Amino acid sequence: MLSAYCTGKLTIAVQETDAPKPAPGDVLVRVRVCGICGSDLHFYDGSLPIMPNVAMGHEFAGDIVALGDGVEKLAVGDRVAVEPVRRCTRCEYCTSGRYSICRKRKIIGTEEAGGLAEYVSLPAYMMYKMPDAMDYDTAALAEPLAISIHGLHVVNVRAGERVLILGSGTIGLMATLAARAMGAEVIAVYRHDHQGEAALALGASRIVRDGETAGLERQNIDVVIETVGGHARTIEAALGIVRGGGRVSVLGIFNQPSTLNGLSLVLKEVAVTGAIGYCRPDMHSDFETALSILETNAARARTLITHRYPLPEAAQAFATAADKSTKSLKVQVQM
Repeated sequence: MLSAYCTGKLTIAVQETDAPKPAPGDVLVRVRVCGICGSDLHFYDGSLPIMPNVAMGHEFAGDIVALGDGVEKLAVGDRVAVEPVRRCTRCEYCTSGRYSICRKRKIIGTEEAGGLAEYVSLPAYMMYKMPDAMDYDTAALAEPLAISIHGLHVVNVRAGERVLILGSGTIGLMATLAARAMGAEVIAVYRHDHQGEAALALGASRIVRDGETAGLERQNIDVVIETVGGHARTIEAALGIVRGGGRVSVLGIFNQPSTLNGLSLVLKEVAVTGAIGYCRPDMHSDFETALSILETNAARARTLITHRYPLPEAAQAFATAADKSTKSLKVQVQM
């Protein structure tokens, strides 16, 4: 089979390797579509340490083509979206549904072979059957959407609330879609024009260009969702904007310490909560909620997909995703 690896800064190699066989409890998935994530681009541009022997990709969907021993409730031929987190399944976090913070968790496509490959063998518990009418392109959006849903869940976003999304990359745009699906009013902050246009297409009632956010603190913002990370001062900005008694959810991955105005935090009684990955907060997992939202908002969600490449052209796919002059939002690789 073919797999894509990041073998150096700005270097993607598609190599031939042996297809895996499913271990007990695993299934073998024939990958059909895999999206390129912002974290993938951090490996690509050298911001994160490269793992040249690990196939990348964690936003993917495909078909089950073989079952390992002991697998039940799944069958060969099932079309599935994959929740790409391996966990121990036994610790207090896993048994309470908070497996996103299991101490033994491993991210597929980062710490072990991922979906930028024709085949991948993974535990059956990662598999979610796709709705009958859903295509693979849409199903592969479930992973980033589930991240955004988790960020909304940790601050309990409610219908009728006013939500400000800081950042209109993939996670910010998915948070816009999710918040609208939950009945919230959404204001999205964007940097590039095509991101602002996408936010409107995904349900934002208003968009504000980055750097022109003065006055938002008077807009009675109930919740701020931070999705920028890096070295941005967006947590501090969120604290200044959100109303007294409001909530801030931090989804961005920061590469240096971030500062907060402790006095504002106390005087405004703001709750600031971090969020990583996805979990099962109640009867339905964040991933199940994501697939449900995608099923009822498929056309709107698909506006996020701007480029598609075959697996042998994975290097061009990464170059396109990294270059915002291409107006790329979500770049997908098809197998």
